[in-house]
Amino acid sequence: MAKALVTLAIGKNYELMFDKYCRSLWLHYAEKYQFELVVFTQPLDNSSKAQSRNPSWQKCLILSQPSLQKYDRVVWVDADVLINPNSPDITEGVPLEKIGAVDDYATPSRADHEICLKRIYDFWSKNGIEYIDNLSPTAFYKSFGIDAEFESVVQAGVMVLSPRYHRELLEYVYHSYEDKGSGEWNYEMRPLSYEILMKHIECWISPKFNMPWPLIQQFLYPFLSSRDNIVQKGLQKIGLNPKASLISKCVTTAFFNNYFLHFAGGTTGDMKFVDTKLTSIFDL
Repeated sequence: MAKALVTLAIGKNYELMFDKYCRSLWLHYAEKYQFELVVFTQPLDNSSKAQSRNPSWQKCLILSQPSLQKYDRVVWVDADVLINPNSPDITEGVPLEKIGAVDDYATPSRADHEICLKRIYDFWSKNGIEYIDNLSPTAFYKSFGIDAEFESVVQAGVMVLSPRYHRELLEYVYHSYEDKGSGEWNYEMRPLSYEILMKHIECWISPKFNMPWPLIQQFLYPFLSSRDNIVQKGLQKIGLNPKASLISKCVTTAFFNNYFLHFAGGTTGDMKFVDTKLTSIFDL
């Protein structure tokens, strides 16, 4: 069965970030499970509609690309994900006609996800960061204008797809829904999740295949977000990060404990703290 590991790295900054932190890990994983790595660095759509919204929407066009028609499996992964080379094959156990994905509201578990969200909302509120209160999956859809009572949400940052079965659905989402503008609306994720669940073609996979670093940080390492004291602020002024060692231990632990660690929500700057060369977590 022909398989491809696919992403979009559009823009010089994203391309450089992917090449520096992600590519070697992805290649190791791809070679281990016979994937071909495909990285699109140019937009798949140059229309005015495409230019008016975030490139994240263009993941809905990957199955339309002629170069991917030869693959039975296309695994989409956002370009801000670090893949642990020791991870299992993400396609195992996912039927070809189904879309393999993580349930966002069951990550790391359903009960813990609610705790994580409440902490994140509290942090954002105290720091004047705009957000949309989506404490439940129902609220997640309804705030977008979608009347749905689903208790799950497809996290679209990592998906196991098939051009044969899922091309039309992804194209439909791309052309039928409009972008709400800013990142708190999650770009294509709300309508894409809705359409997948409406067709009952989801196949839930382990949350470890799409573990958001911001979520884990607030859940397990909330002290990383604490305000800097006077000494720490002084060190930052001369280009030193007083929390660098602590961040490295925490984020490297998260990397070792999961399969695909997702640096969503503007946390790509923490990628540099992951020590991917460690052979044992006990060497931290």
